[in-house]
Amino acid sequence: MVRRNLVILSVLSTIALAVHAQDSKPAAAAEGTDLVVARVAGEPITEKQVATVIEQMAHQKPMLPDQSKQRNVTLFKDALDNLTIITLLKGQARELNLTVDPAVVDRQMQQISKRFPTPEEFQKAMSSQGLSESQLRKNIEESLSLQQVLDRAGKDAPAATDADIQKFYDDNPDKFNVPEQVHAAHILLKVDAKDTPEQKAETKKKLEGIRADIEANKISFADAAAQYSQDPSKAKSGGDLGFFRRGQMVKPFEEAAFSTSPGTLSQVVETQFGYHILRVLELKPAGKAALDEVKPTIKRYLDQVNKQKATQKYVEDLKSKAKIETFMTAEEFGKRHPVN
Repeated sequence: MVRRNLVILSVLSTIALAVHAQDSKPAAAAEGTDLVVARVAGEPITEKQVATVIEQMAHQKPMLPDQSKQRNVTLFKDALDNLTIITLLKGQARELNLTVDPAVVDRQMQQISKRFPTPEEFQKAMSSQGLSESQLRKNIEESLSLQQVLDRAGKDAPAATDADIQKFYDDNPDKFNVPEQVHAAHILLKVDAKDTPEQKAETKKKLEGIRADIEANKISFADAAAQYSQDPSKAKSGGDLGFFRRGQMVKPFEEAAFSTSPGTLSQVVETQFGYHILRVLELKPAGKAALDEVKPTIKRYLDQVNKQKATQKYVEDLKSKAKIETFMTAEEFGKRHPVN
């Protein structure tokens, strides 16, 4: 995908790699010369640029040991293709006279710096990539301008129709399997790790009394949750937990929820959090999600696919119209850059 190719080359990915590369040889140390290995619409691509991109790719997706010795040969074509695409998109950005809001660059800088525990670590990461702060800003601005070109290319992509959505739903039944779910509410009385067995027994006895009052219709479950439950995020909503699946709750709680009949109360259940009683409201058996439930998700996915196809075609058209000259093969590059 074009978008994925750009991510590989984006400065955001480069800086993120620094987190993992600080204790090893930095990507900025990629060897190479200013020898021109290709020209794209007259613009040179150097051996050093290709070597740097290969280093970035290798950090993002490490190869198996038996493949690593051929890494530079294997990745040469993809690296060169990335640089070709970027060169062509830069030309389009210049032709369209696109500009990037400095405030957007500021936000990107802040997001990157927040990935590091201290400003000093951020500076260290930039240095390991051979970047100054001003260079980083320039690279971010350039990356965002290229993204604008791609966004323009994809903006007129056709939206997914109802027929498209229906076909995807029918053709991919396995994607819409829904496991068994239960809708439950609970009341929690907490216990502390320091509580004595007598204190725990007293807490359990109190909850059993609350349960008896609910069963006797002296108080509703929702009112009891609001009055007694020590789960502050759920007490005001009657203890309602919504629907959940197996594996989303601690085991004793889950077992009680899935074994209690809808409309009834569980016995008192002990978990690491304390003592609970549950009211099961509804049990949904495993099955296939209804189209109406998943339609928005399918539409977003298909719309994105259509945009990606449009940008891919746009880039392929640019490549087909541009004069692209290559002066080095992957094998020649591999001989000049053996992997130790």
